[in-house]
Amino acid sequence: MPTQRFSTRKREASTKHVEEPTSSHLAELASAHQPSRREQTPRIEDYVEIIYELIRERGYAKPVDISSHLHVKPPTVTNMLERLDRDQLIVHQKYGGIILTERGREMAETLGQRHALLVQFLRLFDVKELNAQRVTEVLEHYVDSETLEALGRFVKFAGRNMDWWSQFRKQ
Repeated sequence: MPTQRFSTRKREASTKHVEEPTSSHLAELASAHQPSRREQTPRIEDYVEIIYELIRERGYAKPVDISSHLHVKPPTVTNMLERLDRDQLIVHQKYGGIILTERGREMAETLGQRHALLVQFLRLFDVKELNAQRVTEVLEHYVDSETLEALGRFVKFAGRNMDWWSQFRKQ
């Protein structure tokens, strides 16, 4: 049974009636806004993802290319590369190439799968490709694994049940 979001309790402010959220809804909001413990920041994930894609497409990743793709200045890239190297996600020598470590490659592959799933989900609802990519760039850093698994099951179900999905989309 769904929880009631707003009480019927009314507060009188001069002659106006204002609905107040119940304390249980406030507790839900407070809980939802509690910072979650994350292994990596969204920015670190963006860098690892771009490095992986550059290596996959070109065979190499250079700081200037990372700067261009992430729309940041070269010194910003240099600082992040040092951090990624310290975190053992890449191996980078100054003026040398960038190589993902096993840990970095695994993270990038997981990010790629997460990205693809979210785009697939949005495309089910006829979200245009460019917009689906943009929205995914935001969502992919904040959707937890439990929600991703549920979305994955839904995407598979919709793919196996196209008649049902076609009927749903007509509404």
